[in-house]
Amino acid sequence: MKNFIELIIRYRSFVGILCLIAILYLSEPSPQSVAVGFFFIIAGMFFRAWASGYINKDNELATNGPFSLTRNPLYFGNFVLGLGIAISGNNIYSYTIFFAFYLLFFPFLMILEHKRLKKKFGMAYTEWCRNSHSFFPKIKRIKDPDFNISFYMKNREYRVLYFSLFVIAILILKVLNIIRTY
Repeated sequence: MKNFIELIIRYRSFVGILCLIAILYLSEPSPQSVAVGFFFIIAGMFFRAWASGYINKDNELATNGPFSLTRNPLYFGNFVLGLGIAISGNNIYSYTIFFAFYLLFFPFLMILEHKRLKKKFGMAYTEWCRNSHSFFPKIKRIKDPDFNISFYMKNREYRVLYFSLFVIAILILKVLNIIRTY
């Protein structure tokens, strides 16, 4: 089992890119599906960007802003963003590929993250777990919503923005029949 989890961690980005290529290739976007998907993509990007402004990796436990709503705001943002891509793809293949990828990789990543943070931060992490949801945001008062742009840049979250704009552009080009895949 340990080797399987190590493989998941090592190859998640590569497999994610292959899944994205498959979704884009098989997609049948319509103006409506791209419009609805765009909303989810933007929401996922926003949630990820917001979370990145709070992460000072391995130096302190992030519990404010989006981390006061969920312990995994980056994974939640990925889910919403990926769901937007699947919605834009507008067919069963898009949804199947997205959910298969997400369910195969992200639960294991969250378990490993939980173990790592519990070991590193001890009781502070345990207490935070009692007051926050693991994945879906717990709607309550947000603690200290101060965003730090330097953390956003340090965590290179702008790459998700570029990636998302690229995906949206491809979907729009498919809607306009400028790109045909099959």
